[in-house]
Amino acid sequence: MSYWRRAGGGSLTISIIVHVILLAIGLFWVLSVSKPPEKKIDFLPPAGGGGSPSTTAQQQKQQQRLAQNAPRIAALDAVGAMTLPEPDMTSMMNSLGALSSGGGMSAGMGGAGSGGGLGNGHGKGVGDGMGIGLGGGGSINPFGMTDPNANALVGTFYDLKQTPEREPTNITDDETKEVVRKFVDNWNLRYLSKYYKASNTLYQTKIYIPAMDAGEAPKAFNCANEVQPSRWVVVYSGNVIAPKTGKFRFVGAGDDIMVVRFNKKNVFDWGYTMGTVDFEPHLHIPYLTGQNDNREFDRLLRSSAMKEDKIKTYQYETTQNWNEKNLGLGVGPTFDVVAGRTYPVEILISEVPGGLFCAALHIEEVGADYNKASTGSPILPLFRFDRSLPEKSNADNAPPFDPNGPVWKMAKSGDTKFGI
Repeated sequence: MSYWRRAGGGSLTISIIVHVILLAIGLFWVLSVSKPPEKKIDFLPPAGGGGSPSTTAQQQKQQQRLAQNAPRIAALDAVGAMTLPEPDMTSMMNSLGALSSGGGMSAGMGGAGSGGGLGNGHGKGVGDGMGIGLGGGGSINPFGMTDPNANALVGTFYDLKQTPEREPTNITDDETKEVVRKFVDNWNLRYLSKYYKASNTLYQTKIYIPAMDAGEAPKAFNCANEVQPSRWVVVYSGNVIAPKTGKFRFVGAGDDIMVVRFNKKNVFDWGYTMGTVDFEPHLHIPYLTGQNDNREFDRLLRSSAMKEDKIKTYQYETTQNWNEKNLGLGVGPTFDVVAGRTYPVEILISEVPGGLFCAALHIEEVGADYNKASTGSPILPLFRFDRSLPEKSNADNAPPFDPNGPVWKMAKSGDTKFGI
C-alpha cells in the first residue's frame, strides 16, 4: 500500500471533491436568487391609475401658457447676427402667473417674502415655495402696482413727445413745462388726450421713488419699447378718506416736477422745476436763501401752489442732491381735514430732459411731535394708502420716513361725504 493511501489520502480527495461540488451548487444558487429582473423601459404612462384626464389637460394648458410667456434667454459672449432680448421681470412674472390656476402656485402668489419662499418650498412643495417667495414682487415697482383691487390712486402715463397715433410732436423741454402748467390749472385729463397714453394702468399707494434712471417709468407702464425716457408725465388720482381731524401740509420734492392737488386746490409744488409757475429753484438758490431780492420772484411764488415767497425746506443726510439743487424737500401750505370725510387727490410727476428721476411725498400734521434727523428736520410719515413700506434704498434722494404714520384709506364708490 502506498504512503498516500496509508495517510488517508483517498478519503481526503473524496472530501475535497464533495466540498467543491457543494460550493459550486451554493454559488450557482446565490447568483440565481440575487440577479435583478430585467426592467422593461417604457416612456408611456401606465394605462391605469394616475391623474384624471381633466388634470392632464390642465397640465398641458399650463405648459402651453408657460411656453408662450417664457422669457427668451440670450447666450453670453456668443457671436452671431441675431441678439435675443434679456429676460425681464414682467415676462418672468407672466410665466409664473400662467401657473396660477394650479393649486400650489395659486396659493403661493399671494404671499410675500423671499425667506418664506425657500423655507416653505422645501417643506410644502415647489408651488407654495415659489409663490410665497415672489408674491411680494409687486412692491418692486415704485411707480405702482398692477392690482386694480389695491387701495390706491390710479396712475396714467403720458408721453408728450408723440400723439396717440405715435406721430412725433417735436415738443421741446420748455414746451413740456408749459403743458404741465396748463394742465395743473384745472387737471382736466382731456387736455392730455392729444398725447400718447400707455395702455397699462398702475395703482399707487405712496410716492417714494429714490434717484433712478428716468427710463424706469416707461418700463413700469410696459411701454419702454414705444417711449423714450424724457418729457413724460404720470397723473395719479383718487378719493381719500382723512384718518383724523386736523391741519396738515405736504412735504416733498420731485426731479423734475411734482404737483399735488387736494380737495380741488393745488397745495404742493416743489422740485428741480416747479409745475404751477415758470420758476426753477435750482437756478435761483441765492434768491431762495435770501441773498438776493426779486419782487417778480416774490409775486411768482405767491401765485404758485406753495403760496409763499419764502419757501420753507427740510434737509436730510440722504437727500444730498435735493439739498444742493432746491434746498431740500419743500414744505407746502396747510389745509384742514375732518376725520371720515372724503377728499379728491391728484398727483402729477414728470421728467423733462431725461436722465435721473426721483420723487417723495410726505405729510406733516401741524403741531404734532416727530423724531428729528441729524440735520434737525422732522422725520415725517409718507402720504400713503396702505401699511406697506418702501424697500430700503442706498440711492440719493431717499429721505427718512416715520413708519408709524397714519394711513389714508381710499373712498369707495358711493361715498358722498366730500370735503369739509
